[in-house]
Amino acid sequence: GQLYGDVLYFATEARAGWTHSDPRPLYFWGYFVGLNGVWVLVPALLLADSCRNLAAAQRAVDRPRHKDH
Repeated sequence: GQLYGDVLYFATEARAGWTHSDPRPLYFWGYFVGLNGVWVLVPALLLADSCRNLAAAQRAVDRPRHKDH
């Protein structure tokens, strides 16, 4: 949900031509992109980690089982 909201936040601002953000480079890159980017980066990393763990768990389940005699 957080990642979806951030994508909408950035996309709507980009579509509006960045009219609601301060045009000064330090403010734009430091505050708007840098601080808000953390809220994109952290959920994306958590999502990637979850996908990696789910894939490893699925591979473990899909391994053929050997019968013990």
